[in-house]
Amino acid sequence: MIPADTIAKARDMSIVDVALALGAAQGVKIDERGVPCPACGGTDRFSVDKTKNVFLCRHSGTGGDPIALVQHVHQCSFGDAIEHLTGAKPLATARRAPAQSEDQKNIYREKARLRAWRIWQDGAPIEAARGGRWVRDYFALRAIPFPAWRIKVLREVSHLPYWHRSKPDQSFVVIHSGPAMLAAITGPDGHFMGVHRTWLDFSRANGKAVIVDPETGEVLDAKKVEGSQKGGKIVLRDGESGGVCAVGEGIETVLSWAEMQASAAREYLAKPALWVGINMGNVAGKAAEQIPHPSLTVTDTLGRKRRQKVGGHEPDLNDTECLQIPADDFGRLILLGDGDSDRFTTQAAMLRARKRFELAGHTVRIAWAPDGQDFNDALRGMAAPRARAVA
Repeated sequence: MIPADTIAKARDMSIVDVALALGAAQGVKIDERGVPCPACGGTDRFSVDKTKNVFLCRHSGTGGDPIALVQHVHQCSFGDAIEHLTGAKPLATARRAPAQSEDQKNIYREKARLRAWRIWQDGAPIEAARGGRWVRDYFALRAIPFPAWRIKVLREVSHLPYWHRSKPDQSFVVIHSGPAMLAAITGPDGHFMGVHRTWLDFSRANGKAVIVDPETGEVLDAKKVEGSQKGGKIVLRDGESGGVCAVGEGIETVLSWAEMQASAAREYLAKPALWVGINMGNVAGKAAEQIPHPSLTVTDTLGRKRRQKVGGHEPDLNDTECLQIPADDFGRLILLGDGDSDRFTTQAAMLRARKRFELAGHTVRIAWAPDGQDFNDALRGMAAPRARAVA
């Protein structure tokens, strides 16, 4: 049995010193600043709390004291971790694969972009006059009127395989195939950089397929991106120079907001540009600091609960890989915030996005969907009374 004072000695070691000894970047010294995990890499998924003397790897969800950190990095037993910390065994850095060079990363990105381009090239037009039907029927289920303008960045495919990594041997297998909506993602230079895919199932009320991992039973996301998305956007409609641009996370959100504005016949004489930012992280960018959530908690390996940290209101101005919108392109930006996700986290991200775009020279406001709803929920709620009145 390990003496209690030996365990206490190991547990009381500085989490920063242990992290550095295990190969963490020097940036881990800064409270709440994420760095690559010494065990699994990444970019900013690993952080420490010096006050509580604990760490957290957001990728694996693992956290805890210095003993737990050694176990996380070296995949060793509790006893072995203590021996590493007390000097009975050497405290070696993690044996991770060497980081990829920038050239290797560029080769990987280009291969992914070419895979995305092949998927996009296999897509067919969505307009009924040109044989389209899948996207039309999907929009109808979501109460979204089929756009009156031609959306060149949307296509459809009748049978798109859904590839998923099998955990036993890490190979990729097809676990689903069906109709899908494709959307072209373009970069700051306007060139193709990836494809966004939404698998469809018209037997479901929201039109999205339910895809289940056959090994775990986990319901997987019916939306996936092939290629790159950082700094990218899906331009559903071009706007007038110096006009208004509405930016939201999803295709359905942006089109629903646009229809609600058109139905209300307010605010805009000219039609606004409609941009999809793909995800909130891409729209808001990285945060300069993490802030404690008022109610959400995480539990470390010792069973201790602590408040979960989320991205704060201030943008990290060193983040150049998120969505960029030149100030000369539009006179005003409207950021669309859904009300059906955690409000504290979403509001912090929206405020961060507004601050970032204002610093770039934009006039910005945030438009929120009703509490507990996204903009498509609100649009469908508007459509239901009209449908009953017609009936």
